[in-house]
Amino acid sequence: MIVSLLLLFSAIYLVMILLFAGASASSGTRLDQGYRPRVAIVIAARNEEDHIGACLDSLVALRYPAEFLDVVVVDDRSTDRTGEIIGQFTKIHPHIRALRIEPESPLPPGKTSAVMSGIDMSGGEIIMFTDADCAVSPGWVENTVAHYSDSSVGVVAGFTSLAGESRFEKMQALDWFVLTSVASATARLGFPVTAIGTNLSVRREAYDSVGGYRKIPFSVTEDYALFHAVTASGRWRARFPMDRSTLVRSTACRTLKQLFSQKKRWFTGGRGMDFKSLLIFAFPYIFNLLMLLGVFFAPWWTVGLALGVKLIVDLLLCLPSLITFRRLSLLLVYPLFEIYYYAYVLLFPPLVIFGSEITWKETRFRS
Repeated sequence: MIVSLLLLFSAIYLVMILLFAGASASSGTRLDQGYRPRVAIVIAARNEEDHIGACLDSLVALRYPAEFLDVVVVDDRSTDRTGEIIGQFTKIHPHIRALRIEPESPLPPGKTSAVMSGIDMSGGEIIMFTDADCAVSPGWVENTVAHYSDSSVGVVAGFTSLAGESRFEKMQALDWFVLTSVASATARLGFPVTAIGTNLSVRREAYDSVGGYRKIPFSVTEDYALFHAVTASGRWRARFPMDRSTLVRSTACRTLKQLFSQKKRWFTGGRGMDFKSLLIFAFPYIFNLLMLLGVFFAPWWTVGLALGVKLIVDLLLCLPSLITFRRLSLLLVYPLFEIYYYAYVLLFPPLVIFGSEITWKETRFRS
């Protein structure tokens, strides 16, 4: 029984991942480069004194006309120099504005409230998001909004590259390219499943049409909740281009504890997935579980074949993004990544099912 299932799942996995690799590789087509809507950029920052300056420097360097930009930086109850650094930029650049959420504010704690407040304050036909520990490419805005020249597009996501020199950091960077390649592919194939808030945008009309964050059910992954609400409405299409000009750069988790917390938050936030999305992420879990069971209950050649298929097609999935974003050096940590990937795919679903506490920026949530 396990032999038959392993062979079947190996064949399906091969076809599915090759399809995803081809779809993500062909997702980078841009549309009207002359499209110039007014754009709001919303950033939530909490105790980000080490990163917010570099983030705002990258926004100042955008090629998009400053008169068409409204950058709102939300200082969410920071206790360090974050607010002071933001203030230095607002004095020099009129299109950058600050919003301070005080510790005694009646707003619920968490990133969702900060982002929602920034959206309410901002003006612009397109709303773009990144994180305070990120730096955007000069062409990030102009080449993202080009996709909105198609009036049916309601949300556009993009790739994020993680910086870092250690094997631990490079392993995370490779992981992000694999995950976002799948997300890019599913958007290209017409059934978008997820996006990451480090590089995300939404048409304001689409945001308002789903009621905004006041109507979207609370999630510890507010970026996924917004993406899912817009795409699930049936009215709006999603784009997730593999485009070097829209790449955002961020930092990897420095410790295993931070990485564990991040993954737990992501998996918990994905509880509300629709059936097709759940199927895409459940399939690798079942496949990996079958390989583990096969070690004890199947001939060695069956497990070896399944593992060989997985190693080869996972590599083919990440190659287009590594080539596009010039990160082929990450292949040096590919064996380490596969061990890590196998472990967390099996570990986190049970943690999420049985529930646990989630921590974000010193704020705790019950999942």
